[in-house]
Amino acid sequence: MGLADVGPRLGARLLDLVFWYVGYAATGGVWLGMWIDAGGGSTAQRLLVAWIVLSGVLYFPFSIWQYGSTLGKRICKVRIVRRGTGQPVGFWRALIREVVWPVANFIPVFGWLNSLWCLWDKPYRQCVHDKIADTMAVAR
Repeated sequence: MGLADVGPRLGARLLDLVFWYVGYAATGGVWLGMWIDAGGGSTAQRLLVAWIVLSGVLYFPFSIWQYGSTLGKRICKVRIVRRGTGQPVGFWRALIREVVWPVANFIPVFGWLNSLWCLWDKPYRQCVHDKIADTMAVAR
């Protein structure tokens, strides 16, 4: 079980964002956005934010917990496992990992550092969200 290279990890994240956005939009995001534009008010805005969060939780952590990877990671041949043991990632660990990533992007500079950390991290090439969740990305 070798570590996943940075290229496939980045490709997987980009693919996952596209897949998530398409799924989110197809299942209500566009409708909620139009409702807001039509004057739907704060209820529509709260529903939109709730759907963004719920759809992200349904896709990212659930996929990693159940399958060890998301669709983008499967295409790029990347799997997420427990650091050191190589065992599957449990739900809470997957949730922590996948919540830290978007939260980090709201903090100036930290989002970039989080994503780039795997370039110099030794020996597991972990990003900050991997370190916090005690996970690592391996090649399938």
